[in-house]
Amino acid sequence: MDFMLKFIKNYEITRKNLREKFIKFYAYNFRILFYRIFIRFKYTLLIKFHLINLFHNGLFISADIETYGYCNRSCEFCFNNPKFPQREKGIMSASLWKKIINELSEIHYYGRISPHFFGEPLLDKKLSEYVRYAREKCPNSYILIVSNGDLLDKDKLLELIDSGVNKLYITNYDDQLRPIIQHLVETYPAYIAVRQYTDFYKIDRAGMIFERKSSIQKPCLSLFGQLVINWKGEVVLCCMDYYAEYVFGNVKDGKIIDIWRGEKISNYRKKLIKGLRDSIEICEFCDYNGNIPW
Repeated sequence: MDFMLKFIKNYEITRKNLREKFIKFYAYNFRILFYRIFIRFKYTLLIKFHLINLFHNGLFISADIETYGYCNRSCEFCFNNPKFPQREKGIMSASLWKKIINELSEIHYYGRISPHFFGEPLLDKKLSEYVRYAREKCPNSYILIVSNGDLLDKDKLLELIDSGVNKLYITNYDDQLRPIIQHLVETYPAYIAVRQYTDFYKIDRAGMIFERKSSIQKPCLSLFGQLVINWKGEVVLCCMDYYAEYVFGNVKDGKIIDIWRGEKISNYRKKLIKGLRDSIEICEFCDYNGNIPW
């Protein structure tokens, strides 16, 4: 009950500060939330009753699409830190973004769309344009931007909301939260949330960040529900595959759905559903819990 009251309060505060009409605001937001809840409920049941095997050729429910390969931070728990060999970095073309979104539209996709991978999305000057195109083509999708918030201000937030963003999830990497971010959270709480970098478990990505050498022999469901495309257009194993060591195809050369349902990716799913992480080098010492990224 407390959660629902806070939820409604956050939406009302946001609606009033945006000066949106009641029916228009809630019709738009609740429609998208309905599809998001529906997806989560369906996959939760599949996992609970161990039916995930039925979805070897099913659809993904989250799509991480990196439009900008650079980041202005170099956190010690990220591959962007200079202590790690750096991958080739670049920017996705507008034509490739549109091709990807068009293909999502063709399959009536209503899962999550996030324009990020290891790059900082707010560095991309075309971000609002890309979000608007995604909203137009995938009207029921949940568009989530994960950012460090360094470049966020009121104008940028309102621009993104107007473009069709549903949520900005900010990780604060400094000891103090910038006053502007605090103000935005208080003014538009339905659209922005913040977590402190000290408040969450740092995953040992591919076992390379902290080299904990902990081996988890349990299924990983990321490859059943999460599509990850880097700025080059390569469909990679998961959100830990910084160096694109496991590429299943390039969306420049083929359709997303064909890559997703291809034999190459299916072979990896068969190993991961059995918990055979040690049979895949990048997964052997990864300590991700294996849940589907919503």
